[in-house]
Amino acid sequence: PVEEALENGLKDLWYAICPSDFVKESPVSLRRLGYKIALWRDQAGKVYALEDHCPHRGAPLSLGIILGDRIACPYHGVEVRQDGVVTRVPGSPGCKLEGSRTTRRFHLEERNSAIFLYNATDPYLETPPPLRLPEQLTSPEWSSMLCYTEWGCDYRYVVDNVIDPMHAAYLHKQ
Repeated sequence: PVEEALENGLKDLWYAICPSDFVKESPVSLRRLGYKIALWRDQAGKVYALEDHCPHRGAPLSLGIILGDRIACPYHGVEVRQDGVVTRVPGSPGCKLEGSRTTRRFHLEERNSAIFLYNATDPYLETPPPLRLPEQLTSPEWSSMLCYTEWGCDYRYVVDNVIDPMHAAYLHKQ
């Protein structure tokens, strides 16, 4: 159970998954919290996220076409709404996929130049609890900046590295 929690994140919590500017005019695919996730924005700039897997043939939805709050699979054009419901199957109108909720949806909040995802235990959760950020990120009395980096290693090395700030004076002195 500990290894699973470390691999997938603790459930029923909010996580910052990427900077806001990662998601622009084309869909994006990210691996986070044990999932492959497709993110996209509608014309108003609202960001959405679904599991990056078409329910029809398994193609990555992140390679598809944005249709507002829906995304169309690049393989057969199957349209999946932001809540995970298939709204249209162009090659087979009226098939049993239409109207069914077959794709995992993720609740998102965009704040402080970051996109936060709620890692729900229940894949059908309608409303997540509110995202509560610390005062240091929300009060005008504090300043903040977003620092993002990807490390090509096991997360435990990253934790060891950032917990030990003194090593920088010696290892990175040049």
